[in-house]
Amino acid sequence: MDEAGETLDFRALFEAAPVPLIILDPDLAIIAANDAYLAVTRTDRAAIVGRPVFDIFPDAADSHPGGGALRRSLERVVREHAPDTMPIHRYDLARPGADGGLETRYWAPVSVPVCTTGGRLRWIVHRVEDVTAYVRARDAGDEPPAGADETRREQAAAGVFGHQRLREEKQTLQALVDNLDTAVVGCDAQGRPVLHNDAGRGLYGTLLDGVPAAEWPGRLGLRHPDGSAVAPAEFALTRALAGERVRDAEMVVRPPTGAQRIFRVHARPVTGPTGLAAVVAAHEVTEHRRVARLVECELELAKVLNAPGPADDVVARMIELIGTRLDWAAVEFWTVDDVAQVLRRGGCWAAPGRDLPCRLPEPLLYGQGLAGRAWQAAAPAWAGDLAHDPAGEGGEWGPLRAALAVPIPSGPVILAVLVCYSDTVETPDEARTAVLTGIGAHIGEFMERRRAERLVAELDRTRDEYIALVGHELRTPLTSIQSYTDLLRAEPDLPAAQRAELLAVMHRNTVHLHGIVAKLLDVAGMRSGHIGMHPRPMDLTAVVDGALAAARDSAGTTVAVELNAPGEVRIDGDPDRLREVAAELLHNALTWAAEDSAVAVNLHADDRTATLSVANTGIRIPSAEHERIFELFFRTDAARHRGIPGSGLGLTLARAVVEQHGGTIAVSEPDEAVTTFTVRLPTRHPAPRHPVGA
Repeated sequence: MDEAGETLDFRALFEAAPVPLIILDPDLAIIAANDAYLAVTRTDRAAIVGRPVFDIFPDAADSHPGGGALRRSLERVVREHAPDTMPIHRYDLARPGADGGLETRYWAPVSVPVCTTGGRLRWIVHRVEDVTAYVRARDAGDEPPAGADETRREQAAAGVFGHQRLREEKQTLQALVDNLDTAVVGCDAQGRPVLHNDAGRGLYGTLLDGVPAAEWPGRLGLRHPDGSAVAPAEFALTRALAGERVRDAEMVVRPPTGAQRIFRVHARPVTGPTGLAAVVAAHEVTEHRRVARLVECELELAKVLNAPGPADDVVARMIELIGTRLDWAAVEFWTVDDVAQVLRRGGCWAAPGRDLPCRLPEPLLYGQGLAGRAWQAAAPAWAGDLAHDPAGEGGEWGPLRAALAVPIPSGPVILAVLVCYSDTVETPDEARTAVLTGIGAHIGEFMERRRAERLVAELDRTRDEYIALVGHELRTPLTSIQSYTDLLRAEPDLPAAQRAELLAVMHRNTVHLHGIVAKLLDVAGMRSGHIGMHPRPMDLTAVVDGALAAARDSAGTTVAVELNAPGEVRIDGDPDRLREVAAELLHNALTWAAEDSAVAVNLHADDRTATLSVANTGIRIPSAEHERIFELFFRTDAARHRGIPGSGLGLTLARAVVEQHGGTIAVSEPDEAVTTFTVRLPTRHPAPRHPVGA
């Protein structure tokens, strides 16, 4: 009320205001216009109120010089809830009178939003200033029109060109901010975005289109560095709206699709009449964090690989470390089977809820699947989208989306393949690929070092066993031969029967020594490659059957020998050498088989591998002796204590023959009731190991 107690008539004041004004609703329809606006635009209140502004002034039409500038300005106000000042804008009006035609006019529009206390846009106050006279005078270099009120002219010019300068400065600042790689967003007191740069749009997307800041953590999948979800009250922008200044907060974005991203965030409240209540800046540090974690993982991995313990336990700790430290959802370790030349799964790890649902066929062939592809190329292989990548084998991968396979080399040979799975679709990453390739090289060194350590230990033990062999297996028959020789020389008149008996003992000892020397030469020759092998197409069933017939003759009546084999198993091999292997395994089984038991011989084959196993029940192999069973000259305590003859060369020679065929020989776990020796041979000889770059 005024001093006279009368209520102010705001509509009358609005309509009488000397500045041209209209009021628009959020749909840009005119709901009020003052007299100054009607006069300057030559319109009638009844004709324009209630109609969309662009029905009255078709701003977007190509025929108008404005070309949609006014529409874009008003849409910015609707979208950002912030004032917008247009540069001087040409818009032609119809000439008064019957002649018609258009008259060129220049305007300086300003639009200001009016919002409710809840932040909802209610109206837009749109002001226009007719600056035609000033533009024409400026363009012509003339003085402003005579007779105009100087003060009014100066105020109008200052307002018009001041608004234009502010707008140009705002555009310059916006262009500068848009060039930053830091995402910048400002919001009003209700947490609704009112400004952003290009990086902000790229990060937050459609959230900038009026979504309150409290809803952003859930929609973006925001996480703390420890993996826990960010609550709305913990979000940096929400904290800034509450008056808190936030610095160096770490934010992890895990969208439903796409890779995880890490940001360092600053936020602060904003005071003053700017329409802003808080601003947040997020700078991406994903690559920096990832490289740092890769380096940390590499250092920890070096400790794991240098720690003592069984190789299988080290591999298990290794793949778990790679998975947890580098944020992979699952990790697999495939080893190269030198016999069959295939990949076999040697270990796997998966994060909780990220089990491997797709069971690829095992073994994997050379070039099959992602692991086989990395083995074949001897180089890292990415599957950025497992569902659509040929390496995914068309399987159902559950939560897993992408994978990286890295070969494990040792010199020119690939020993294994490491496969790391991600639960988001990935773009091949050079930094991760390079560091994991380095990790693969460390793992290859570990595998080769373990092999070398086994060889050194075996060599040390072999030296001791060789001394024992010389001291017993060689010296005993030599002593016997020498004693009988001395006796024959000292007693030339011994009866013929006694002389024959002494010569038989000497001959038997000589044969025994010859057998030991022959086996030693065979082992040395096999390992150095100097003993000739004569592989050719052969039937392994026939070879095993022949060795079995000879073994049955010496088995006695208390131990049975049972053969389970197909009618024919064709392989490439040396039948004489493989007969020696079968004979040694059968002799060993019959020696240690329990009374009235049976020795089981099984032979089977597939397209790539033939497998022979010989099993017996009897005295078990102690754990302490299990790993030494194939060592040169090694004899078990039971063999020595029971006086069982032997040189400790038979199984060593069998292993050498099998390895020369590109195969493997192994014995069952220690302390098992049944002792089983298993020989695996490639069906085609030789089976080359694929070198790097092959």
